[in-house]
Amino acid sequence: MTVIETMNKMRSLFAELNEVADMNELVYREDLEPLLADQLAKSNGCPDTSIVIRDGYHIVISIHNDDEITTLKMAAFTQSGSTVMAAGSSTCSQNGKTVIGYLFDASDIKPVRGNPGTRCPVGRTPNADGLCALVGNGRRGYVRKDIGVKIPTTIIDTDIWFPESVPDVRIPELPDGIKLSDLSDLFP
Repeated sequence: MTVIETMNKMRSLFAELNEVADMNELVYREDLEPLLADQLAKSNGCPDTSIVIRDGYHIVISIHNDDEITTLKMAAFTQSGSTVMAAGSSTCSQNGKTVIGYLFDASDIKPVRGNPGTRCPVGRTPNADGLCALVGNGRRGYVRKDIGVKIPTTIIDTDIWFPESVPDVRIPELPDGIKLSDLSDLFP
């Protein structure tokens, strides 16, 4: 099982046990691996077990075989609003231990309580595991929806009127000795 499949299974189980109705399915993003690699390289490749918030992402650093799932780690793994992740590992040059890192987009959305997959955010639909999966092509932003509304594509002709000049009542008073015509050189 791949790391993304494992994470999504864990999120699905968490959503079921804790009645989280809007737990998003994670998508793996290779383009985030350099950010994770940069964090893993700190401290000569031997960072302490920690969770770092960087550039809007939670980076969970763990020593390999660290089976302890702390409350803090679990909180990073199971944020219902998270949508993407990356993973990587490095070897500590001092002791040869493998250091593993996981990166998730940080989310401050509070989970919605209910049966898993019943309150998916816009652009997501429940999958067989009760996670909210992306609809369509997976691109962020625009999501095509099948709606029964026909939107006309013709351009509507309208006349837009712009005044030739602004009435003097809207122009603030100028200091004595300065005329509006004197300012035309400053504002072509």
